Amino acid sequence: MATPPPLPPSLPPSTTSESPADFFASTSPASASISEPFIRDRIVVLGRTQAGKTVFIARLYHELWSKPQSWLSMRALSGPAHTSLMTMCAEMANGRWPSATLGQRYVDCELKFNTTVHRMTILDYPGEVFTKAFVRGESDTDDTTTLLEHVDHAKGVILLIDPKNAVDSRDPTKRADDDYGMAAVVDRIRKFPGGENVPIAIVMTKCDLHESMIIQLGGLKVFAEEYLHWIIRTAVSSYKVFPCAAVRLNRTSRSGTGAPDLVKPPVNVIEPLKWILEKLESRIVKSQIAAEREAQDQMVTLAITQARAIIAQGATNANCVRARKILSALPNEHQGDRRVRAFRAEIDAAVTDHEVNAVKRQTANWLWFGLAMAIVLPGIALILYAVFKQGK
Repeated sequence: MATPPPLPPSLPPSTTSESPADFFASTSPASASISEPFIRDRIVVLGRTQAGKTVFIARLYHELWSKPQSWLSMRALSGPAHTSLMTMCAEMANGRWPSATLGQRYVDCELKFNTTVHRMTILDYPGEVFTKAFVRGESDTDDTTTLLEHVDHAKGVILLIDPKNAVDSRDPTKRADDDYGMAAVVDRIRKFPGGENVPIAIVMTKCDLHESMIIQLGGLKVFAEEYLHWIIRTAVSSYKVFPCAAVRLNRTSRSGTGAPDLVKPPVNVIEPLKWILEKLESRIVKSQIAAEREAQDQMVTLAITQARAIIAQGATNANCVRARKILSALPNEHQGDRRVRAFRAEIDAAVTDHEVNAVKRQTANWLWFGLAMAIVLPGIALILYAVFKQGK
């Protein structure tokens, strides 16, 4: 696979542009030539350091593997990945938080949504790889190249963001990763082929812990507009923000710090994925409808072309009957098509013109015959008269 062009160098020191497109103009890969067909074939889950990615994915996998729905289920595509995810769930069920990493650069899973199968890729790259790829614009290692390829082929994206990090991060480098880096991810998706309508679920994790902070800052909508504005403005459309609490705390645990409690139901763990899948399925249905309409349109066009070719040979009764038979062979839903109705009117007009012309020709023939008789009969009469006189 050809290596996608990298995002550009780091965040400019200042900008006066209010447009996300202008802001990322120098970093966009949109102008680069892409030599091979671009296929978007996976749903990508991406989260920054300490965004709660491990807990979110473990809980999501637990919900869709251990308690699959009739319309949605999930399974890892490798045994080690399945074992790792289920081990994390077991640790949380026993009141222990799992380690802060999945132990792999990425994990591939298979999703079955209704009758459609989708691939989901969970990315777990070190912070340095993310920074190189999306903040510094470097793609000189296998890790950064692979990360960019996953993002570039995403047909749906779940971005995991800890709202507290968005507010409290005092480290400029970390803050650049969390806002500029994430916005650069969205910008890259939007500007690569087929990315303008990729559904992006922005998941604010640990919202049970940060609920009071979000309320004090104006509520979810105001918070998102204030602290995630570059991500939202770059996404433009086809995005949705979800407050999420993947695993609640058991504050009565002996540790005193709050242990994970899998008994309490999660909040908005499945919903972001369901929203993306519904968006994708809706587009599949729309594409199928568009394809069917195009096929039907071609059918009508072909029928009219064939009928028109027959009429062009002459608007005789026989030809008009043949042309009408071709139109009548179209399915009932096309009989009301304006083009079919209009051409039927053309046939009727052609028949009328043909009949009028036939009457005119017949009349003209009779007139010529009468004129000929008017000229010939007197001559015959004179000849007969002459013959009669001679006989006398």
